[in-house]
Amino acid sequence: MSRAEAAERITRAAIALGTAEGVGAMSLQAIARTADVSKALLLYHFAGKTALVRAVVEALAQSSETRLRRAASASDAMDAWRTLARTEAASGELALLTALALELELEPETLVPLRAARETAATLLATALLAGLRLEPRVPAVMIGRLLLRQLDGIAASATRGGLSASALESELDVAALALLALGR
Repeated sequence: MSRAEAAERITRAAIALGTAEGVGAMSLQAIARTADVSKALLLYHFAGKTALVRAVVEALAQSSETRLRRAASASDAMDAWRTLARTEAASGELALLTALALELELEPETLVPLRAARETAATLLATALLAGLRLEPRVPAVMIGRLLLRQLDGIAASATRGGLSASALESELDVAALALLALGR
């Protein structure tokens, strides 16, 4: 296994463990066990837990950005948005990203560009959603993108704590659709 493959395997194991059992379960030993590697090998690839968490946060943020961009480029952006929200609620990855960003002390240099990339992708999605409704934004599109991103993050966090039923999720998505109508002209 190459160095890159080993680091990817460890990062994926950390994500799997975090989504299944929460941030508190993400000890180095537990991550090594999940990745089926020794703790020494884990520490060879990552100079400690902070470095591993940084890699996990980067991987999760990049995946989220990719999914947002994919939804923005879909022929039916509204359907893609709703599907994305349902998928994020079920996967737990976005909730893990939010939890790691809030609970662990990562340097702003790590989080700021990741947040900016996700906001840019969400702005593209907001623009596509409004275009699909044949509307122009009443406010800067970036504000609508941020609103969509906050809603998506909230949906994902609520779903992992068991606080969001399927009907509640659909209601949240209907609220977003109504807000888009109000924010467009």
